[in-house]
Amino acid sequence: MARVYATTAELEAYTGQPAPDNAERLLARASRLVDRAMVAAIYDVDASGYPSDPDVREGFRDAVCAQVEVWTDRETAEADGSNPAAGPWTSVSAGGLSFSRPAEAVPVPVADDTALTAEAVEILEGLGLAQVVWT
Repeated sequence: MARVYATTAELEAYTGQPAPDNAERLLARASRLVDRAMVAAIYDVDASGYPSDPDVREGFRDAVCAQVEVWTDRETAEADGSNPAAGPWTSVSAGGLSFSRPAEAVPVPVADDTALTAEAVEILEGLGLAQVVWT
């Protein structure tokens, strides 16, 4: 079974917002991204494969929550129209610049992202874990 580094309750505590309906799936997806990012990191684990150091485990949890928060914010902005990129404009110009796009908003993938957000990466880098260098 895949490791999931944060619970729905921990996500709610981290964001201060209710978890989305698909929180468990998003947490699992974000945990897989953290696993992939930390594949060469050196840290002790317990029998289940979770980091045994509480600081490392908390860092993994916070990185997962930060990732899901971005996905959720983007999905919410897409749904309520507060995402300016999803607005109804078809063309706009300012000075010598002109931009246009189809009138229909193009949905932004939420849980299909394949890279960690900058905040999640910063959290993981802040752990200062040594990395294995393969040669």
